[in-house]
Amino acid sequence: MERERENILLKILDTCKDYSKCQSFFIDGVSYSYADLMSRVRGIYSLIESSACQEVGIVGENRIETYASVLAALLSGKTYVILHPLYPAARNRKIADASGIQLLLYAGDGLSDECCSNNVRKQCTVGINNDNLSLISRDSVASIQQTNNAYIMFTSGSTGEPKGVPISYSNLNAFYNAYKGLGWQLDETDRMLQVFELTFDLSVVSTLYPLTIGASVYTVGQGDMKYTKVFELLEEEHLTFAAVPSSLLQFLSPYFSEINLPELKYVGLAAEAAYVTLIERFMKCAPNAKFFDLYGPTETTIYCTSYSIPANGCKHHNGMISIGKPFEGIQVLLRDENGKMIPEGEEGELWVSGEQVMKGYWHDEKRSAEVLVNVDGTIYYKTGDLCKFDADGDIIYCGRKDSQVKIQGFRVELSEIEYAAKHFYADAVAVVAIPLYDAERNCTIHLVVESSDKQTASLLDYLKTYLPSYMMPKQIHFMDKFPLNASNKIDRKLIATTIH
Repeated sequence: MERERENILLKILDTCKDYSKCQSFFIDGVSYSYADLMSRVRGIYSLIESSACQEVGIVGENRIETYASVLAALLSGKTYVILHPLYPAARNRKIADASGIQLLLYAGDGLSDECCSNNVRKQCTVGINNDNLSLISRDSVASIQQTNNAYIMFTSGSTGEPKGVPISYSNLNAFYNAYKGLGWQLDETDRMLQVFELTFDLSVVSTLYPLTIGASVYTVGQGDMKYTKVFELLEEEHLTFAAVPSSLLQFLSPYFSEINLPELKYVGLAAEAAYVTLIERFMKCAPNAKFFDLYGPTETTIYCTSYSIPANGCKHHNGMISIGKPFEGIQVLLRDENGKMIPEGEEGELWVSGEQVMKGYWHDEKRSAEVLVNVDGTIYYKTGDLCKFDADGDIIYCGRKDSQVKIQGFRVELSEIEYAAKHFYADAVAVVAIPLYDAERNCTIHLVVESSDKQTASLLDYLKTYLPSYMMPKQIHFMDKFPLNASNKIDRKLIATTIH
């Protein structure tokens, strides 16, 4: 019998009532109860509900009012759009204009006038409180149109224009039910990390899911010491759940011998490919934790596959851990460049369908048509990720479709070069292989190593023992520290610009 689908917002409403005295958020050393959270939500809800616009802007600050604004927008059936306080004004204006927001909520200093057009009203949410319980009724939340957009995430586009990914309430509820169906053993006593920028969709589950079980959300704001703060929270606050990008663990790797997290129950690896040797090393820091590789493009609502990582014998390709099997309600296909089925065991592009998949990019039919395809009446999203199935039906992640380049007629997977270089350094440093093109579109590979220890000659000698000549990097560069983008991923585009 099909399981009845729960509404994530109704669940949060019930939890806020049942666990009103429990801690909901821990932000910059300050604890906020569920009652504190809902007091702010009610006031902001009243403000939002009276607004005629559907799309509401929120400045993505690490403040309780910011998280309350997100929840208030969702409970009112509106669509929230995050503007990053550290983004250039021109980018924020593009997002504000593209989304059509007319109301912008902020808790700190707000944004400069250049970030929004004159018709956008700015509203400070600090001090807005309202204890009238009748303002938010279960009936009004239950009646929210599921086809409405819950949020729009703007990601980078190939043309330089931000690309809007609208996720509906139906998408969000489908994700919630599939995600909790993974079987997490968590409750109101748990302490869960929220490390992602609010402009990144992984922040949605890191914020909302704990609120469905009465758990506490421990947040990390912007700043140069962000990853150091994560280490402090994990250890000093005895966190029990952490979803993190592997680049965070790479940053912490020099300190693995000092890290001891026996209370950590779960570690979710997200946002980017996770490498087996790095994870196996970190497992010793969290001896009681279960590890999961969680995969999903923004267009498929946060995550859509998962892989339970065993302590030994982890499935991988060139060191990149398997992404496992689809969530309940998700169907996947592997197709070649012409959309045809591929022979068993060979690589193909991963296509994803199900209730979690977006209907199309925000006001962009052309881009939507490029990535959404109809297969026998079912709409699939073309992820651009290359994968293959193993004998157990697990999806083996093989890299990005656009990370493949041709050199001298040979097809080269950049992750293979990176894998060999990581081995040279015993997986102690991060490396990226960057393809650079000349005026005639001839491609050469440049290897960039996150290290000040320049072992150029020995590294080249090592690579020659593993790679054919056409895969050898033309030049090796060294950087003390790799730049990261807003999604906490290595910023390959910026690195390419730096070395070009």
